[in-house]
Amino acid sequence: MKADRMRQMRAALTPEFCGRLLLPGDGDYERRRTVWNAMVDRRPAAIAVCTSTLDVVRAVDAARAEGLPLSVRGGGHSVSGHALCDGGLTIDLSGMRRVTVRAGQGLVEAEGGCRLADLDPATAAHGLVVPAGTVSETGLGGLALGGGTGWLTRSYGLTCDNLVACEVVLADGRVVEASATERADLFWALRGGGGNFGIVTRFTLRAHRFGPGMLVAASLYGPEEAHEALAAYADLAPGLPRQIGWHASLKKRLPAYPFVPAERVGSPGLLLIAMWLGDAADPAAAQVRSLTQVGRPSAQECLVLPFADGVQRLMDAEFPDGQRYYTKAAHLRGLDEEAISETVRFWTEMPMGGEIVLLGLGGALRDVPEPDSAFSHRGCPWWLEFLLHWQDPRSDAPYVRQVREAVGRIGDCVAAGSYLNMRNADEGDDVRTLTEAYEGPEKYARLRQVKSRYDPGNTFRCNWNTPPADDPLSGARTRQPLPRAADQDKGDTCPS
Repeated sequence: MKADRMRQMRAALTPEFCGRLLLPGDGDYERRRTVWNAMVDRRPAAIAVCTSTLDVVRAVDAARAEGLPLSVRGGGHSVSGHALCDGGLTIDLSGMRRVTVRAGQGLVEAEGGCRLADLDPATAAHGLVVPAGTVSETGLGGLALGGGTGWLTRSYGLTCDNLVACEVVLADGRVVEASATERADLFWALRGGGGNFGIVTRFTLRAHRFGPGMLVAASLYGPEEAHEALAAYADLAPGLPRQIGWHASLKKRLPAYPFVPAERVGSPGLLLIAMWLGDAADPAAAQVRSLTQVGRPSAQECLVLPFADGVQRLMDAEFPDGQRYYTKAAHLRGLDEEAISETVRFWTEMPMGGEIVLLGLGGALRDVPEPDSAFSHRGCPWWLEFLLHWQDPRSDAPYVRQVREAVGRIGDCVAAGSYLNMRNADEGDDVRTLTEAYEGPEKYARLRQVKSRYDPGNTFRCNWNTPPADDPLSGARTRQPLPRAADQDKGDTCPS
């Protein structure tokens, strides 16, 4: 049976496919079907590990010919597990991780399978940076298409705000370019609308002069000092210049960061971490030092760390592959006493590992007008994020319930909306919640119109799905495959 399916898939892929086709039972299949979150347990009928845009085209064509649903795996770091689909074809982009830096133009080209661990060292070698996330194993594709927040957001914006162009494989096999001047509607949707519209095989991004070092100031508080420190943080953070990023991290177990005293490693602690988002040698950078005096810290530190090989890898050891992860995010209108009290209470009592993060955003995030990209809720002043993990599957239901109840107790300062990249599998993709995620019915309707134009059959539905405008359903039902387009806008060749 496996041999028959292999022959069918090989025939559908055509001899031009240069990647690897994996079926259940193949040596590398089990590794390729796992993702960062161990709560995700899905078994694709086949996995196509692609090495070029042409490989991706052939894989999309094969899924259509065989009537298989398809999913796209970039970095495999999405907590929701949308990278995999049971019984379908997973298009794995991990063979496409090349980065080209055009330093003179301030541009970077990165293939669709790149992780931040590929992107950051390549740009750092030229004294450049692309604003991205906070864990080096994160896939660039999922991050950018959902928005992309990170250490540098307040100064340089979201990852999607720094997109210049995308090469996209559409559902009918065409390869097209999307930019502000070419297929602008598709380009608008790709900046925050997720993987609904095609497979991005190449990102062209704007890079900024930065580094190689970053000035980091950190202050540490025990549970008894946390409430006072967070209240002061809530008062001060909104007035900071955009050159300062300052966030609060309530850790269940403090990691061995360079600014955490050895005797505190492994114990609970609140870290207020301030970063100067410019030249570490700038005299104005000294402003971050004053932030270590907030409240009654038990330890303070100010140091310069390498950005690409240091700051961007600080959190890697805390969030490794293979744990059971649950994330929950809330937009907050403000950070009032009730929100602080409930957050601290849950943190001190929570049985699971991980952290709770408070982000004061603003700055460059608000430079892009709300209608100008699919990404939404740019004006929300605070984000609250629960990034939690455990090992025992029996804890899944009670721990998820505890987190959801904790968010529900925060009170009236919780605002509508959610960050696509933090949504978990239990949050659903019904019209109401997705309309909220996109700031309201007008933007959501526009996304559905773009979907109708570029993926009318909802081929790309293994995601936070935006159905076509004429489809009353969410996209969960089985659909008939699309006919192959007679021509392509652009081709590719198999690498020798």
